[in-house]
Amino acid sequence: MSHKYAQQIEIIARGLIQSGSKILLCKSIDRNYMYLPGGHVEFCEPAQIALEREMREETGLSVTAGPLLLTHEHTFTDQKGRAHHEINLVFHVEHTLSSDCPVPSSEADIAFEWIEVASIVDLDIRPVGVRAFIAAGVDTDVFLSECTL
Repeated sequence: MSHKYAQQIEIIARGLIQSGSKILLCKSIDRNYMYLPGGHVEFCEPAQIALEREMREETGLSVTAGPLLLTHEHTFTDQKGRAHHEINLVFHVEHTLSSDCPVPSSEADIAFEWIEVASIVDLDIRPVGVRAFIAAGVDTDVFLSECTL
């Protein structure tokens, strides 16, 4: 994370990509936690467009961001002692991916994995509130908003 996000609220667009009983998660190669794919929303960029752009940049794949499923706000301190304040917007994602096929990564520091939804509770998925949302079962007809500061 660069210094340009210092002392700013970061807006993150994330995608819930499900194939059968599995969801797609992203993992930083040098860290032990996982998160939903996506990335920072740029100024004047709609969040759904940001998610589609991030997926193209990180995987080379084209997806369509659907309805907003969850808004989750949280703060944390990274391993370098820097404070962060994020608002995560989690969208349902329309796709043609199969959990039988690996998802490529265009970036050397991240990898993508299909994970059984049933095993989510045993993994370090961040933010924790997003993990709880996934583990509770996703209903794409329900919008949830949560704040944990």
